[in-house]
Amino acid sequence: MPLVDDLEVWGDDARRALAPGEVLLAITSVGVAYGARGGAEPDFWTTPAGQLADRVNRAVPEPKGWVGKALTGVGGVAFASPSVDLPSDFPESWIGGRTCFGPAGSSARQLEAVATGHSFFAVTAQRVVALVDVDDRMRVTWAMPRDAVVAARRRPRLLARGRFGLVFADGSWIVLGTFGSHVGSAHAKRVVAALTAGS
Repeated sequence: MPLVDDLEVWGDDARRALAPGEVLLAITSVGVAYGARGGAEPDFWTTPAGQLADRVNRAVPEPKGWVGKALTGVGGVAFASPSVDLPSDFPESWIGGRTCFGPAGSSARQLEAVATGHSFFAVTAQRVVALVDVDDRMRVTWAMPRDAVVAARRRPRLLARGRFGLVFADGSWIVLGTFGSHVGSAHAKRVVAALTAGS
């Protein structure tokens, strides 16, 4: 259970900004996750090998206890060794990976432009929506039909458990981090569950 339940705290304000009768399934405060933005290569998890690895990952139970979780997180870092000729986006790419991909005007780039760290990402029965709270009033800054998101999954790192990734129908993708993502993953899990229910 999260320390602060965003659905409980911000749900009523968000509902007032939505279309009448639109059902709010999940909401969390977000920003683009720490990492390198841009890039020309597709993300690994959108490739056939990445999709296979994802299926295997889902079949293996999540590690229990702090030792199992620490070892899982360390495993991803322990075998990554940056070259002596460091890339221009080091350390962002090494610590957070790539967090946004797509040409200008793509769904991910549009969302990247409005996810400022003082934003909210919401899933409704009809849409995915970015909102911002201005003068104690929520307003929608970006929205797309739910079927524009073709894949959603958690993208945790050792010290940032509340990360989740979205792949859009236009091939662009983005990784968002929930506020306080280093504390827990409850909000990221809720968003992903809302987007993948029934799939």
